Amino acid sequence: MTAMKLDTTRWIPIADRLPDDSDRVLLFTPYQVMGDDHTCIGNRESIADCMTCINRKRVQIFTHWMPLPLPPEIRHIAGI
Repeated sequence: MTAMKLDTTRWIPIADRLPDDSDRVLLFTPYQVMGDDHTCIGNRESIADCMTCINRKRVQIFTHWMPLPLPPEIRHIAGI
């Protein structure tokens, strides 16, 4: 079985696909539930559990996600 390569530059609608259970991902919300910031890091559980009320209807806060980029290559840093 081969792993599916994800495009880390495009937002994935949660209606199309959810991240794997163990993956930490970048999440997007169109709602101002976090002030002016519309993104945060979370996981599949965050998508399922975070809700808000819009026009008296409970909706999921997050609408899109994308994989986190790989961390930068760290070379020797003095003092660490």
